[in-house]
Amino acid sequence: MLKNALSLIILIVASSQVFAEQSWQPYPADLQSFSYTEQDLAEHWQHLTDGFRGPLPTSQSLKADAERWPDMYAFTLNHLKTTARSHPDLASLPEGALSNSFEVYARELRRAWALLFNGQFREARDLGLALGPSGYFPGLYAQALYATLIETDENTRRQLLKEVITLTEDIMPMAPDHPMIRFGNAYGKARILESLSASEAMGTGYTSAVMDTLEALLEEDPDNIYAVTLFGGVHSGIIEKAGSLIARMTYGAKESSMEELFGKAMQLSPDYPGVYYEYARAKLKVDEEKEALALLKKTRGMTAKSAEEALLLQAAGRLRQSLE
Repeated sequence: MLKNALSLIILIVASSQVFAEQSWQPYPADLQSFSYTEQDLAEHWQHLTDGFRGPLPTSQSLKADAERWPDMYAFTLNHLKTTARSHPDLASLPEGALSNSFEVYARELRRAWALLFNGQFREARDLGLALGPSGYFPGLYAQALYATLIETDENTRRQLLKEVITLTEDIMPMAPDHPMIRFGNAYGKARILESLSASEAMGTGYTSAVMDTLEALLEEDPDNIYAVTLFGGVHSGIIEKAGSLIARMTYGAKESSMEELFGKAMQLSPDYPGVYYEYARAKLKVDEEKEALALLKKTRGMTAKSAEEALLLQAAGRLRQSLE
């Protein structure tokens, strides 16, 4: 366990150094700005997450996580002692057992989430990785959002997503039933698959893994809006690349399942622009342009609650304009 933990810490440090040399594009200045903080996040958490990103980080939630996933807690202790103390934002974490610092640690986690919601994706990513596995959730989520919605270079985008996959796979043995780790891994793979040809996608082995992960997540929580939406898009992507017959016979991907999933997503979160944007993209993959345009028109007038939603509305508007 110690050898594996040290190897992962080395990987995190190396990854941080590589990405420190890269320039991330900023959140667009012409989009709506947000100013959430670690102090006021509690009053906005449910509104921002619909309850699907886990509980607000508090000392109580961290204690519960430590008891449920002791290996991940042990890794976090070692991580903070060996690497995170060099991060200036963590200077306030006192020495000793992390259990004595849960409140301080929870505050830093809330700050990482606030940075993400504000569109400060690079800062959220750096702070999240410095905090260890619990910080991976906002940190790698910020990285995946940046790769999907802002980054324009395909090679850089794929590199960012591959790191999400690698780091989630490395910590998965510590918390194999953790829904956010598993979803993050499936998300990274699904987004990479979108940019590949049919033969390239088949060679990755990602398709079956993504399908299996999302099916398992939805068995555990049928109302997970993010898994429902991603799964609908995965069905359409497989149909687009393999054709309806092979998609159904090989992977169980069906247009009827796609429709059912997105229909449920719209019921679960009718004000989330990501549902309409992803549903429209899925419709285009099965050659239903008119229906896609109708979905995109529904995003007009929506108000973003976070930088993620503002970027989704921007992407939906651009796609709508290309179809009109």
